[in-house]
Amino acid sequence: MTQGGKQKANLICTVDTVDKDARTVDCTPIDEGAPLLGVNLQANQESKFGVVVFPRVGSYIVVGFVAEGSAGVVLMTDDIESIEVVVSDDSSRMIIDENGARIDVGDNISVEVTKDGVVLNDGSLGGMVKLNELKSNLEQLKSYIETMKSAISAGLNAVGASTAASGAAGAAAFDLAMSAALIKFQDMENKKVKQ
Repeated sequence: MTQGGKQKANLICTVDTVDKDARTVDCTPIDEGAPLLGVNLQANQESKFGVVVFPRVGSYIVVGFVAEGSAGVVLMTDDIESIEVVVSDDSSRMIIDENGARIDVGDNISVEVTKDGVVLNDGSLGGMVKLNELKSNLEQLKSYIETMKSAISAGLNAVGASTAASGAAGAAAFDLAMSAALIKFQDMENKKVKQ
C-alpha cells in the first residue's frame, strides 16, 4: 500500500478471515506489513463456478499481485479448510473438506463419502444388501421348507397309521420333525453404503 499500488513481490501472509460467498480472504503479511483485504481466491471474482481452495483461518498463504500490484490473488495455501469444484454454472459440484466429500450432479444424483460410510442420493432406500448374508438367509429358508415338507409327509403317514380320528399322532410327528428347524435371518443391510 505504501508503494502506491506498485507491489511486485509475492508475500507470505497469515489468513485472518475467509469469505466463501465473495471467494476472498483478508490476510496479514508475516513481515508485519499492512493487512491485505479482499484477496482473490479465484481468477474471476464474479463467477460462482470453477475451482476454489479455501484456506483455514490462521494458516499461511502466498499472495501474488496482478494489475501492477493493485490486486492480490492467493497462489498457494498451507492448510486447506475445503476445496470446491463447480462445473458449468452449478450443473456438477464437488466439495471436499475435513468431514469427507460430496458430489452433486444435476438435481437428483449425489454421492457423499464420510468416515461413517457412503450415501448415494439421499439414502432414503436404506443400506445396500450384503450378498453373503442374503445367500445364507435364502439357504436357511430353503432348508426350513425342505424340513417342513418332510415333517408334513411324516405327519400324514402317522395320521394314516393311527387308529385315532383326532390326528394327535400326526401333530406329534410333525412337531417332532420341525423341532430342530429354525429360520434366523442375519442382518442383510450394509449400513455403510446407503442408496
